[in-house]
Amino acid sequence: MSLVERYKELRKQEISPTQTWARLKEEYLAQFRKQTTSGDAIESWKVKSGKAFEDIVLQEFTTQCKGLKNLHVVQWRAISASLKEPLSERLWVRGEIQSVTAESNVDVVAYESNSSNVPQRIIAVYSCKVSLRERFQQDLFWAERLRGRGVKFCFITLDNDNVLTKAATTGDLSSKQASMSVAVYDRIYLFRNESEIQHYSRVFRTVDRLGEDLKRWLELD
Repeated sequence: MSLVERYKELRKQEISPTQTWARLKEEYLAQFRKQTTSGDAIESWKVKSGKAFEDIVLQEFTTQCKGLKNLHVVQWRAISASLKEPLSERLWVRGEIQSVTAESNVDVVAYESNSSNVPQRIIAVYSCKVSLRERFQQDLFWAERLRGRGVKFCFITLDNDNVLTKAATTGDLSSKQASMSVAVYDRIYLFRNESEIQHYSRVFRTVDRLGEDLKRWLELD
């Protein structure tokens, strides 16, 4: 059974996303150590979970937004060209009379459709990475551009570097990445317990509040 399938199965037991992730990790490490006496179980987990992370995030959206028929949450590779266009930008090559089209390549897109299932409005986009450093520079470029088009720009992470969790827990924004993140992203969702988020709660959220925020934004005109 894949990590995504097992995650989905565990979530049916009505435990939180944070508890589910911890359980998934515990099971994987135990199985790895049982099957092999060589190799680093933690490193193996990081590789496997990193590859499965985006699909697990999509499963979390499915679980939390069940029943909202006019809301669609899809991965970038699955959206139509008509949706990619407003999430892209025409850029001019310096010194040349020509341009290129740059796509934001966000990981997940949430949009609203009409009764005929035709996309009407892009509500939010999400970068899904195991750590902040993986995509931060690219997100810096796109966040303000997409926000100017009325699109919420969010980040979902395991925070393997612990940069964001430290900021949410202690309020310490001395790290440049942490201080810029709370200004760049509309929301930063962490696979952490609610008790760990004690500062900047308008930005830092636990991952179990993905659906809550998206439903609220869906209701806005």
